[in-house]
Amino acid sequence: MAVTPAFIDELRNRLTLSDLVGQRVKLVPKGGRLAGLCPFHNEKTASFYVNDTEGFYHCFGCGANGDMISWLREIDGLEFIEAVHQLCEMAGLPLPENDRASDFAAQQRKATVDVCEAAARFFVSQLHTKKGAVALHYIRQRGLSDDVIVNFRLGYAPRSGLFAHLQQREFSTELIKSAGLVGVSDRDGSVYDYFRDRLIFPIEDPRGQVIGFGARALGEVKPKYLNSPESPSFVKKSVLYGWSRARKAARRGLPVIVVEGYMDVIAVSSSGVAAAVAPLGTALGEDQFRLLWKLSNDPVLCFDGDKAGQIAAQRAIERVLPLLEPGRSVRLAVLPEGQDPDDILRQKGPDWLRRILSSATGLLDSLWASKAADYHLDNPRTQAGAKAAFWQDMRGLVRSITHHQTRSAWADDLERRITAMRGVTRAGGSNRPGQMTAVPLMRRPKTGRHVQIKAVLVLLIRTPALFSDYAEALAMLDFNDEGLEALKNALIDRLMNAPDLDAAALRHHLTTDGHAELLSQLFGTDMSARLGRLLGAMDTGEVNVARVRVVLDEMIERLARNHRRGL
Repeated sequence: MAVTPAFIDELRNRLTLSDLVGQRVKLVPKGGRLAGLCPFHNEKTASFYVNDTEGFYHCFGCGANGDMISWLREIDGLEFIEAVHQLCEMAGLPLPENDRASDFAAQQRKATVDVCEAAARFFVSQLHTKKGAVALHYIRQRGLSDDVIVNFRLGYAPRSGLFAHLQQREFSTELIKSAGLVGVSDRDGSVYDYFRDRLIFPIEDPRGQVIGFGARALGEVKPKYLNSPESPSFVKKSVLYGWSRARKAARRGLPVIVVEGYMDVIAVSSSGVAAAVAPLGTALGEDQFRLLWKLSNDPVLCFDGDKAGQIAAQRAIERVLPLLEPGRSVRLAVLPEGQDPDDILRQKGPDWLRRILSSATGLLDSLWASKAADYHLDNPRTQAGAKAAFWQDMRGLVRSITHHQTRSAWADDLERRITAMRGVTRAGGSNRPGQMTAVPLMRRPKTGRHVQIKAVLVLLIRTPALFSDYAEALAMLDFNDEGLEALKNALIDRLMNAPDLDAAALRHHLTTDGHAELLSQLFGTDMSARLGRLLGAMDTGEVNVARVRVVLDEMIERLARNHRRGL
């Protein structure tokens, strides 16, 4: 972006922030500044201040702050260049020459929005005709009032008529096609309406302008739901249905929830229970999570209680983890199996849905429960190896968090859970080898301890028959070394999937997994000499399993004892 700080300063010199903000907020003089009710959250006493001298606004209630560009981006959901373009028009300044390409793209988006708005008006007009009777009957049968129908601009797409209607209004065929409103026959090149005999849900951008459509079939036509193809104004992964309305509801203090379908959004929004949005038939992506966080720091994701819903919830968690930052998370609410929010509202009422939302669980709680179910950890006969794999899986997911402080906080919480789980396991189980009284997470290995940790790894590679006895202890060791950690994880994965591997086959697999150089170092002269003194025959491969077990027990106990002492 070639918009320079000097150009931004020129915009600020030509415009007054209070004039811009005053179009949306009633401002009154207070203490040398202007104050008003914050538009970004629900409040009764003014805590929102505008300072024209400094050129910024600040809310002491919710922390919203910024300059005139920030104001337009937050209040209208504009991109940076769109906000600059709007301010240029207000100030009578042309865009910098280098931004003509961006200006052209903005003009394309505007033209696409214009034709989509015209199409939306056409669909609305058709809903109340004889052709639209079936669609109107369907939505009234779903309990939607006339006010809701008008508010969400619901419409009907007849089998034909839209293309001719838009041509009469002098929209070009090329523009109509680029907006995804018509298709072209492969057979004869004829143009046909893209949406035919369907209930129409206009999809709006953050400013409330129509940029695309969702459509539901009224008969046994496949697919049941159809969205607009992507266009200059419509990119599915960057859009949430109902977002512009949800923003207004969120500012009134309602919780923000993500549901699955258009009717769910309409039903929840109309009930006043929550501010609702939905992805467009796809899994939530990065852009959509960031849109959610503009509405709430911890929106609630609603999922069905069946197996498919559980899988969808787990995938959503894994996608959001890399994006987490302080003050940005999500919670999960599980719906009764086979019911969506629309069903719950119609059959059981708003209070029932409120209770479900109030019981939403935090992200780590949800992830822990979901993964524990995958590993069948509620089964008392579950092998220690399954627990070890579960912990490794959880640690790997936590490592995907890119924000350092957030990742550290999650890691600490996770290790407390793992330690507590180990305590419960030992209290009710036998004192098997490898399950010492305390084998907590071992971090920041110092030189001597690091050698011992390597020795444990080497011994288990040489005697894979002992893996199931020591899987928990191995999983609890944090090598604080990327290469060793990767080798450990590969070892666990291999022996979990093929517990009967012998030492030679295991080492071969680990070598093909990309650990040849590290294995060569671990099994080099120095380590062989150290272990040879303990075991007597490491160089010849004649390993005394009983002696290995004794050495492993001693090493793990020593590592645990030193960790307790902070060594």
